[in-house]
Amino acid sequence: MTSLARERSNISPKKKLAIVAATAVVSLIVVVVGLASLAPKSKPQSVNELPVANFGFDVNNLTVEFNASASIDPDGSIANYSWSFGDQLTGYGAVIVHDFADNGTYTTELTVTDDKGGKNSSKKSVNVSITVEPAASGPEANIEVVSKDNWTVTLSAAKSKARDGGEVVSYAWDFGDGSTGTGEEVAHTYDANGTYTVILTVTDDLGATNSTSVSITVIKTWVPPEEPPEPPTNKTGPPGLLHAIEIHKEKADRNGGLQNSLDHLIGNLEKWLDKHDVP
Repeated sequence: MTSLARERSNISPKKKLAIVAATAVVSLIVVVVGLASLAPKSKPQSVNELPVANFGFDVNNLTVEFNASASIDPDGSIANYSWSFGDQLTGYGAVIVHDFADNGTYTTELTVTDDKGGKNSSKKSVNVSITVEPAASGPEANIEVVSKDNWTVTLSAAKSKARDGGEVVSYAWDFGDGSTGTGEEVAHTYDANGTYTVILTVTDDLGATNSTSVSITVIKTWVPPEEPPEPPTNKTGPPGLLHAIEIHKEKADRNGGLQNSLDHLIGNLEKWLDKHDVP
């Protein structure tokens, strides 16, 4: 008998029972641990993906329509659309119309919230302005000087015309001396030599007006009388009067404007001769 066999034969029944019990416990632990390692692992909790904020807009003067339908949520749905228009005003909704108060460029921000509370934002610059339609073109005023005769001028507005197929319906004249007139062609007589600014204002059938002006210089030409009185051939008369006649006669040959004064002096001399019975 070997030594190992002798040792086993010397173990008491009580010790044998304790060894068997301990071995059973160890085996049970090994089995439990093994089974635990074979059990399926628990699935970790999923992470919410944030939504994507995206929008477009359509501008009409100061009114803008915003559309956030391009926004998406990869793992759910979008529950809320919140807008900040950049003019201290806000709004809500996937599609929304906003009126700005003034021309300008505004930074508009869209914030979307998904069904799990995740949020994301996007910003864009929006330029708005009022478009003003150009006013209809008015008529074209034109002055033509037809003739000038001393202080009398004849003027025509016949070359004035309305644009865009319209028609000129009235012609108003300001002759520059305080006088006015109407009509397509007018004649006006001034009271003195000078340069005058004539203004023409035309009105078309749509009520539009336009004006133009022209400077006109008028001078009345002196015309000598048909039969001017002959100066006296003798030297009879007051010396001063005779001398004045001689001076005016010399100057009247060069300046027609003195002829009236010369005629007046000769008339005075004739009266003096008649009064003194001088032949």
